[in-house]
Amino acid sequence: MKKILSALLVAVMLLAMIPSTAFAAPIPEINIPAPAITATADRTSVEVGDIITVTVEVPDNSNLVDFTYVLRYDTAYFEMIDGSAKLNGVFSSEMSNDQLAGEFKYSGTTGTPVTEADTLFTVQFAILQTGGRITFGVDKARVSSEGRILNVTATCLLASTKIITFRAASEASKNYFDITTPSTTTIKYMDGIVLHVEAKKILPLGSYFRWSADNNNFKMTPSELGTSCEIVSAKNGDTVITVELVSALGEIIDSETITMTSKAGFFDIIVGFFTYLIYGQNQRLPF
Repeated sequence: MKKILSALLVAVMLLAMIPSTAFAAPIPEINIPAPAITATADRTSVEVGDIITVTVEVPDNSNLVDFTYVLRYDTAYFEMIDGSAKLNGVFSSEMSNDQLAGEFKYSGTTGTPVTEADTLFTVQFAILQTGGRITFGVDKARVSSEGRILNVTATCLLASTKIITFRAASEASKNYFDITTPSTTTIKYMDGIVLHVEAKKILPLGSYFRWSADNNNFKMTPSELGTSCEIVSAKNGDTVITVELVSALGEIIDSETITMTSKAGFFDIIVGFFTYLIYGQNQRLPF
């Protein structure tokens, strides 16, 4: 009996020594897109010896509380400039690590979720050869949602990967396509027009067109292949619409822009509303 009691006492003591965190529930994972981190370079048209600056920014309402972002590059093409990494203090605790050749890692944690757009860090590289690529990706992201901390799944993290290619200045202008000039660049409220791209040479295998705008003055509906996009006036003002030719690896090969004007003032909205009531639809202007 004494042996049994002794064994139970030892078991209880050992159990008490185990940290309470060992029994904590694992942080749940959530299938949401990784925060839309923006990675840009001050230029992608380069020559050997140039110094480029890479800027990484976090968007509005990311709700990040724990975050790891990695730049991977070929040391035959790039050399990171010592001491060039500038962290902006977006997270209450942050650090960078460039000890592994061909990799720059940024990590940040905070008790208060990050909700405002801001620059996370900048870092500089010297160009050793043209034609190199830098791959940007989120390695870990935890977000605050309705009072809970959630892990973004690995699949969603992988989808956030971006690649930037640095081509020789003499080869940078590819002129793969143009945006065909539309019949008008001014669209009245609720009216629409279809914009088209016109290929000027054979496009790389697996490439596709991606449409975006610098505001939400127009509702945009790209075609399945991305060779056209219907835009419908929704809010008043000018909008710069960008079309990018993207490779199968996610590289931006070429891009073009066009500025469109949405007429959606008070009077335009009234006219558009009654046009819809009378005719059941608004105009789709000829291309």
